[in-house]
Amino acid sequence: MPSSAHALGVIGTGHIAAVIVRRLVQTGYYAGERIIASPSRATAAHPLPVKMASDAREVAANSRRLLISITPQKFPELAGQIADLITPEHLLISVMAGMSTDTIAGAFPQLNARVVRTMPNLPFGLGSGVTGVFRGRFATDDDVENVRHLFNAGGTTILVPDEKLMDAVTAVAGSGPAYFYYFVETMIDAGVAAGLSQSDAQVLAAYACMGAGAMLLDKGASPKELREAVTSPGGTTAAAMEVLTAGHVAISVKQAVLAAFKRGQELGRRNNPASV
Repeated sequence: MPSSAHALGVIGTGHIAAVIVRRLVQTGYYAGERIIASPSRATAAHPLPVKMASDAREVAANSRRLLISITPQKFPELAGQIADLITPEHLLISVMAGMSTDTIAGAFPQLNARVVRTMPNLPFGLGSGVTGVFRGRFATDDDVENVRHLFNAGGTTILVPDEKLMDAVTAVAGSGPAYFYYFVETMIDAGVAAGLSQSDAQVLAAYACMGAGAMLLDKGASPKELREAVTSPGGTTAAAMEVLTAGHVAISVKQAVLAAFKRGQELGRRNNPASV
């Protein structure tokens, strides 16, 4: 290829891509000058600490690893713009929800494009993220390990054995922080109703949830076991659990996650016509 001056090229610099880039630079995984990114309205307002290209073609021409983080609807146009620059040396790392690795590879019919699909989530920026990783048919073992190593800079990764399960990863982890924030919003509102200040209620709720999450990872116990350990018969937690159970909260949460899963499947069928 013409040049490989940069270790990572980023096409599409919306919110999640900006989070990934900033984390990679902040942790020293890459020096800012080793990343080249395409311009966007978001980066014009909040510049990234990396080399900014004039367009996607400059990014593709100057990096072997391409992180593609655009909306799936824009991918066909992008592929048309950069197709003549993509070579067997390129590794395409997708952060596009609902876009299969075969669809991405099929946009570059002149070669067996190496594609690894990922689904990170927002806590990546704090080093507490989790990323689902799926290996496309032409990607190598080294490609997968390199991608996992890169995304481990923002937390941890899981290797997904079946691409259809990426919609489940999206529903549980990609969208998961929103469910959490929704619940914490409600906890804060209730704390204020009970007499706490807004700021104190937010600190209490946030640390309670952060500590609970840390215990899930540290203790190796199931959520059910930890919940039962906190719930004394006739106590305050038991009173709260009675209300949550009566309100069918567990059913609503399951329905919400499955709704996100089904929407991911719908988007996948829309963005991957060959699979319909």
